[in-house]
Amino acid sequence: MIHQVTNQVLSYPTIPCTKCRYCTPGCPMNIQIPDLFTAYNSVKMYGANRRYDTYYKDHSTGDYQKASACIECGQCEGVCPQHLEIISLLKEVAEVFDK
Repeated sequence: MIHQVTNQVLSYPTIPCTKCRYCTPGCPMNIQIPDLFTAYNSVKMYGANRRYDTYYKDHSTGDYQKASACIECGQCEGVCPQHLEIISLLKEVAEVFDK
């Protein structure tokens, strides 16, 4: 049973970010990458919802930037313990939220 649930969860097209936040301190654009990935994952798992749009906006306004603000410096990818391709993933996030 646990194996079936694990396989089902892993089949969702989500970003496997562990929210360690190693990527955020050095981001020159102050993008809150783990929070934006959380919003993206929620949309992919549960469908579009105003709550996820609000969560995204809360983490990409004021002092924080949207996913589309990424300048592709690569700092985030160099410190990610999951070896995520953050730059390309932020582009996917931007396609969903930065319309």
